[in-house]
Amino acid sequence: MSTRFSPRRVARLGCALALAIVATPAPQSARDAPLLASHSRISVHRDSNGLPKLGPRNEIETSNWSGYAIANFESGAAYTQAQATWTVTKVFYTAPPPVCHTYKFGFFKYKFCTSSHPQWEYSSSWVGIGGYCEEAACSAVDNTLIQLGTEHDASSSNTTEYYAWVEVLPNAPIIVSPSYPSCNSLSCAYPVQPGDVITASLQCTANCAPGAGNQNWLLQMSNQSQSHAGWNFSANVTYGSTLLSAEWIEEAPSSSAGVLPLANYGTANFDPTANGSVPNFAAGLTDAILMVDPYGETSNPSTADGIDVFNTCWGNNANSIAQCPSPP
Repeated sequence: MSTRFSPRRVARLGCALALAIVATPAPQSARDAPLLASHSRISVHRDSNGLPKLGPRNEIETSNWSGYAIANFESGAAYTQAQATWTVTKVFYTAPPPVCHTYKFGFFKYKFCTSSHPQWEYSSSWVGIGGYCEEAACSAVDNTLIQLGTEHDASSSNTTEYYAWVEVLPNAPIIVSPSYPSCNSLSCAYPVQPGDVITASLQCTANCAPGAGNQNWLLQMSNQSQSHAGWNFSANVTYGSTLLSAEWIEEAPSSSAGVLPLANYGTANFDPTANGSVPNFAAGLTDAILMVDPYGETSNPSTADGIDVFNTCWGNNANSIAQCPSPP
């Protein structure tokens, strides 16, 4: 015997379900230890045709990266060196916007919205080689990525953490410290504070054929604001990069559960070089990368026409992404 629902009963069911969903508190995620906040390859959004989704100003849209990249499929170059200078921004906890879903009951549609309440939010600034699209349609993403940068995290209780790191995929990140690579907590890390001016670089110095497994890489990072305290890092690592891209990124890091919520970093500024010279970004935002994370937070780049610096700007409304101003 089947049960038939009247429109009024369906409506009451929908309201009850909506109340149940709204009344259910969002899960409280535990704090990820610093070494569990990893820095992943690009995660591209796709349109209805399966092509990379583009932002309002022709940026490629992703879940986790914002900034700029230059790629072998555009230039034909192998990228063996990249560098960036940036200022560590002060981060704030800002609750993500509600995430809304539409459900259909017969002829009726109901929109339910829930708010996530993460205990921590995260952001990273970094320079790297690899991990980008292998061709324009981005049907394949480079599995290799060697990178170094700074982490800036904020909690709902108004505490913050800042530190520097190195990551060579698929290995976990390592904290930059005087005892590198043996530091496993922030207590032994080089200090990083908002306002510090960081310069980070990576360069292949031997066996630099694309994909060679015994490439030698020199990784360097300095904190100009704390140079008096001996803050100067240098290390050699062996890796096998495809050398297919160089990038300068503001990222929402990831954990085993996926992309983490993006901390409110305001505006970040990058001054990049690649293969020893200013990168030749294409006109407009062709090489630009826009982030719309799973929480509805955004990070978008300014234009970089004819200049070697650009900004990225944090946002909290994926439906209204404000234009990021270029550096003066």
